[in-house]
Order: sequence, then structure tokens, then C-alpha cells
Amino acid sequence: MNAWQHGGNTLLGSIILLVPIAVAAGATFIRGKFSVIKLRKNLKQVIESTTPVDAVNVYDAIEAAKPGGLGKAPKLDISDASSKKKILEEKVSLLEVFKISAPWDSISSEWVKDYSITFDIGYPYLTEQLKETRDVNTATVHTFIKMLSEVPDTLIARKAGLTRANTVAMQAKQVLDLGGLKTPKGRDALLELDRKLRDPRHQLNPGTTADLTAAALALTILNGYRP
Repeated sequence: MNAWQHGGNTLLGSIILLVPIAVAAGATFIRGKFSVIKLRKNLKQVIESTTPVDAVNVYDAIEAAKPGGLGKAPKLDISDASSKKKILEEKVSLLEVFKISAPWDSISSEWVKDYSITFDIGYPYLTEQLKETRDVNTATVHTFIKMLSEVPDTLIARKAGLTRANTVAMQAKQVLDLGGLKTPKGRDALLELDRKLRDPRHQLNPGTTADLTAAALALTILNGYRP
């Protein structure tokens, strides 16, 4: 598996998502009044301007973090000592590196697909939930469950298989259908799902969804929300 497929290291996955957002946010504020639409346009420019050196730096970060659950990649695998040399010699940008793993890793896919999960699912749902519940904790939990229900967690898929990831997604949908934290049945279903995800073998850790939730929260805060 490639460097960006971060195993159980949620902090690292969040950084990979949040750093481009931070850079784009700086450009957005400098150029005038902030808006999420402008941020997304600037984010695309930031991602498309990444370099081979950026890619090597990400590989170095992954090697230093030593995350679990990496597996193997068909090319430019982080465990291959020659990968960084090939990246520099062949002038492979960080975005091009992420394109390799995008089909099976949602963090990579966000880079490649204009942060579609964050902007089109997570952020609008979080905004809606904040207005409806008036509670940041409930809104955040519901947003996490919403994304988990619509996009099977790729960390779970890599560790336990796509079937298990799809099952978790269906169970997450059931939690929302029952009302989530707003109803007794929803809370019971959420607690049951939480119990199942706390697999002692850590195969059902929805770490990728946690990273995506962090990105959605970042957009909300950048757009002015304060608890």
C-alpha cells in the first residue's frame, strides 16, 4: 500500500486532508471575503500545484509515523526503498501519487475528486445538523455516522474486507433512520454499533471516516462557526 494509506494513524490522515485546506484558506482570506465556494476553487489549485518533493516529504512522514495496516501497492510502494528515487527521477507529483491509491482509499480520493465527500456530504450535513440540534457534539456524531453510511470506510475495507465495510455502512444508516442521538432507539442503535466497532483486533476502526469528519469540521469553523 502507498504511503498515504495511513492505516490506524488518524492524525496523519487528518493532516493529509487538512494541510491543503489550510493553504487554500490562507489564499482565500487574502483575496477577499471568505466563502466555501472560493475555498474549494483555491483548494483545487493547491492540490494541482503539488510537486515530486511534496510526494517524497509525505513518504518521509509516513515512514516516521509507522502507521499500521498499510499492505502493498502495485507501484511506488512505501516499503520499496527505490520509490522515492523513482518519484524524483520520473517527476511524479503528490497528486499523481494519490491517483494510484484513489480507487481504494478515501483520503487519496478526496485529493483526486475535489474533496467530494468533505464538501458535498460532510460539510452541508454538519451545517444542517448544527442548525437543527444546536449542539456541536450531536451534530458531529451525526455527521460522522452520515458519512460512514454513505461511503464505506476504506480503512475497514483494507483490514476486514469490503463486505464488512459495507455492513458497517448499512448499520450506520440504520442508526440515522432511527433518529440517532435524538431518539432512544437511535441512541441504543448507536451504542450497539459503537460496541461492534470497538473490535479488539482493531479491524473495524473507521479511521478514514474520522479524518473526513475533521475536514468537515474545519470547513465549518473556517466559515465562521463557533460553539
